[in-house]
Amino acid sequence: MIATENNPQMAVEELQSQQEILLRWLDKPVVTNEPEQKQAEELLISARFAIKQAEEKRKELTRPLDESKKRIMDMFRPYLDRLNVGVTLLTRALQQYHAKQVEEAEAARLAQLAQQAARIAEAKDTGEVIEPLSQAITKAIPKSSRSNLGMVTYREDYNIEIVNPNLVPRDLCEPSMIKIRARVKSGIIDIPGVLVSKKYVETTRLQGRK
Repeated sequence: MIATENNPQMAVEELQSQQEILLRWLDKPVVTNEPEQKQAEELLISARFAIKQAEEKRKELTRPLDESKKRIMDMFRPYLDRLNVGVTLLTRALQQYHAKQVEEAEAARLAQLAQQAARIAEAKDTGEVIEPLSQAITKAIPKSSRSNLGMVTYREDYNIEIVNPNLVPRDLCEPSMIKIRARVKSGIIDIPGVLVSKKYVETTRLQGRK
């Protein structure tokens, strides 16, 4: 019986002291004949018992710590769960709003291009000189947004789902999600057997914090 309830170092030292001879024999075991085989088998049995003994002592010493850790984690969990659910809902709302802004900006740009094409077509008959539309006319969607507390940055990314592995090109297989994601990031989003949709990932930075 090891009287080291609250001293892990003492427990280890006492176990090592008890098994000092065994530890020396374990350094360079050799088996070349039957007596050495029997000796190695005895050492194996002893070593496995020593491992079991040490594991039981370790668990005895760490059990109160594990119980204390679990109790603290359980105390924090409801509060953290509420925060994480809120972050998820905020993230979804911001992503949807940002995606809508991008969609509206793109629709406005295409409308301007269509209007310019129509004016150019009319000018062929009238001889009017049409100035090209400035790209600044279309409102640019900022990638970062500042608030009193800090800044939120929006980064374009993609949701990728393999819907039919048999259709995925061989050079992207097992299918390999790493290879597929690299191809999507290169600008190729039309991949057989893969459903790719755009999303926006936001990062936050608190004012005064790096």
